[in-house]
Amino acid sequence: MQPFETVTTPADLRTLLPHGAISSIARSLKMSHAAVSKALQKARPAHPAVAEAVRLIKEAGSQNVQHDLNQLKK
Repeated sequence: MQPFETVTTPADLRTLLPHGAISSIARSLKMSHAAVSKALQKARPAHPAVAEAVRLIKEAGSQNVQHDLNQLKK
């Protein structure tokens, strides 16, 4: 297993999403909340829910904040 600092993507994309984003993704893709949540846990890039989540994360800047927090922990 890799040390936490060397992991480039989080194990769970849900932690980087803004509040309510999973429900929003589920509505827009006409999927259940549970199906979207499970897809985000698996983080397979080809899944439309994952692609939408990545777009929202980049839009919200959450990935940059997570990177900054990781730098503070070193």
